[in-house]
Amino acid sequence: MRKTSSAVIGILLASIIAIPGFSQKKDSKQTSGKQISQLKTMTWTTKSAEAKKLASEGADYFMNIESPQAYEKFKQALALDPDFTVALVFMANVTEGDVKKDYVKRALKSSENKTEGEKLFASILKEGATREANRDVWAKLHEMFPDGGMIGNFYVVTRATPEERFTAAQDYIAKFPKNACMYNTLAYYYMLDKKDMAKAKECFDKYIELYPNGYNPYDSMGEYYITNGDVENAKKYYTMAVEKYPFSNSSVTALQKINEDAKKQVVNKQ
Repeated sequence: MRKTSSAVIGILLASIIAIPGFSQKKDSKQTSGKQISQLKTMTWTTKSAEAKKLASEGADYFMNIESPQAYEKFKQALALDPDFTVALVFMANVTEGDVKKDYVKRALKSSENKTEGEKLFASILKEGATREANRDVWAKLHEMFPDGGMIGNFYVVTRATPEERFTAAQDYIAKFPKNACMYNTLAYYYMLDKKDMAKAKECFDKYIELYPNGYNPYDSMGEYYITNGDVENAKKYYTMAVEKYPFSNSSVTALQKINEDAKKQVVNKQ
């Protein structure tokens, strides 16, 4: 299973306080030439600072393809602020069926009295929206909010061609060198598109270094090794992913297949 941010896009993609979310995470390289107030990032309008914190954590999980954890964080954020547009949009992307339809409806309704950026962000949920139309939405958001890490992430993975995505990913890492999820995305580009296994391994290692407590980094490294025919190391990393999160379906499924293949080899030798 291709565990990258592009997989997520397939699912998509009191007084009011204008509070920035995940997209506001910055590093010294990014802020050295600008004051925080000058950074161009999308406003996350919410009544609750705690809801903002929870949604930020949820966005982080979402970007790292850890949807169950993202779901719980967005659910908690919406319990504090049911009209939180950004959290509603994300919830529409981690749910299915009638539940998803309800979140889509609520997100679009919520965005009507929010900022232009939030309206545009919610527009990806509109019925009939095409992949091409949403690609244009992310490009527009990226133009409006070039300092937003979350917006930049989705801009990267929605570019039209592998080369465009590869170039955008490199630009992203130059700007946000400590945002772990993009190393995962770039690693898959190296592994699957460019067939450069050495660079892929380097990026997967960096992903683990920057996000050691997640389970997706270990699942991704497991896939790297299984792609390269190294079953023992694949099993090692898939096991580490399951140890981090026992319900990591991708890793559990991969381990089951590894064990089944091993049993078949024993039977064939008898």
